[in-house]
Amino acid sequence: MQITVKELYDYCAKEINAGNGDKHIVVSDDNEGNGYHGMFYGFTPWDDEFESLIYDSQFNSADDTIVLG
Repeated sequence: MQITVKELYDYCAKEINAGNGDKHIVVSDDNEGNGYHGMFYGFTPWDDEFESLIYDSQFNSADDTIVLG
């Protein structure tokens, strides 16, 4: 299941507490986790065009999805 904003917060808090707070984030560029790219943006305001751009999400509308990066 995809993670929520609350779960991401918990993951981040654990990494900060482990001394990793100043490290830069890379994210997987596919659902298998075998390719990565840098994260350059925080949360992005929803645009209805996103629904056509999402290709591997369990959710794809503003009602149940938020964009990070």
